[in-house]
Amino acid sequence: MNLTPAFASLLAADVPSEVYGKIFVVCFLSVALVAAIVFSIRGLWLIFEKDGHEGWKAVVPVYHHVMLTRIAGLSAWWTLPLLLVIPFLKAQDKGAKVLCLVLLFVWWGWLCQRIAKCFGKGVGFGLGLTVPVTDFYFRTALAFDKSTYNQQP
Repeated sequence: MNLTPAFASLLAADVPSEVYGKIFVVCFLSVALVAAIVFSIRGLWLIFEKDGHEGWKAVVPVYHHVMLTRIAGLSAWWTLPLLLVIPFLKAQDKGAKVLCLVLLFVWWGWLCQRIAKCFGKGVGFGLGLTVPVTDFYFRTALAFDKSTYNQQP
């Protein structure tokens, strides 16, 4: 029994033409998101290898933050503020959430400045690593440029 006509008639049922456009947009955005995530992980992988660590550590969710603190020249215990503040983001108080987000942003900015200095970059590059919109570009630039890692900035 040939099932192709059954599936074809099911798919070609009365579907408005504007739905096809929405399906295309969702598929395109999904592929673009997966490509951006893969490219971002590849950039972080190359940064880890440039530092002398194994690249697979960039894929492990919390452990790559531990490794980023080590790249910044800090102890792995500096990841603890990140792990302690995250549960407070579930608080009901909006002020507590805002305070936690500000503390996380300040901590992340300080860490990115240290990482930029370890690779011989300036304050502007560290700020670019900090801002969520531009970090993708700056992380990729750090991964593919010719800068070398220096433990003591």
